[in-house]
Amino acid sequence: MIRSNEIEGLKKRIGGNYIAKISMYFNQHLIFNKFNEPFSDSYISRVLNGKMPNKKVEDGIWQFAEELKKIEERDAARKAKILEPIELPKK
Repeated sequence: MIRSNEIEGLKKRIGGNYIAKISMYFNQHLIFNKFNEPFSDSYISRVLNGKMPNKKVEDGIWQFAEELKKIEERDAARKAKILEPIELPKK
């Protein structure tokens, strides 16, 4: 079950409209319920907000947050590399 202190961090990492983003991620990565249907937005919301436990949904949310973190780190490294000082050739 997602703890209350983790909820805000996950929501910040995922950003606005987080339920729709999670739902899209689940559909793209074929994370479905036991009837092989997409999880409903309200169900995802209940699990994310710690009202219901569901290991499959929780693991999918953490996996999505981890992917987002990797993308952010990659972008930050790329931007830092672009902004590195230019070394002029020595004469």
